[in-house]
Amino acid sequence: MRKKYKILMIVIISIAVILGGLLIYQKFFYKEPVETPVNTVTVTNTIDEYGYTLEDRDTALFEEKFHELETLLNQEEFDQEEYVSLVSQLFIIDFYTIDNKISRYDIGGLEYVYTDAVASLKSVAQNSIYKTVENNLDDTRTQDLPEVASITVDSISDYEYIMPDESTVAGYRVALSWTYTENLGYDSEGVLVLIPDGNKVGVVYFNP
Repeated sequence: MRKKYKILMIVIISIAVILGGLLIYQKFFYKEPVETPVNTVTVTNTIDEYGYTLEDRDTALFEEKFHELETLLNQEEFDQEEYVSLVSQLFIIDFYTIDNKISRYDIGGLEYVYTDAVASLKSVAQNSIYKTVENNLDDTRTQDLPEVASITVDSISDYEYIMPDESTVAGYRVALSWTYTENLGYDSEGVLVLIPDGNKVGVVYFNP
């Protein structure tokens, strides 16, 4: 009987020591975990037939041009040059508005690029204009990055684009100029070439 009593006392003391240790840890050493904010992006509107999207991070200027494009494409017949103009503007606005991008790998404007040119443009951008973009996954970045404030289409003309197989495709040459909310030394003018890409047009050449 005395042996059982000793065992019971040992168990009770052990439990008391463990509980006491947990209380001391909780009071003096434990810190509540701090939730790290995560920078997320939500699609708020789509033009399904063409694969164009509007996101909650897009600027007012981008949203304005997107709605203009949406209205145009809802027409049974629309002006092709106006379509090319809006696609060109949306590409430039999204590509050069880097302040709302999450990292150097988050390249803007790719849905307005010719399908077979996306990988090439993405690689070039990651190693040039987007190269020094700091990660903003935790939404705490303080780096100064550009935001396009206004954009102008200076000219649109027909253009014969030579494909890699040396065939030619009828497309458009578009010259644009743009300004920023703050001048950080980024490009402010450039020339695009757009060609048919399935049921839409895509940027196949870009010379800032």
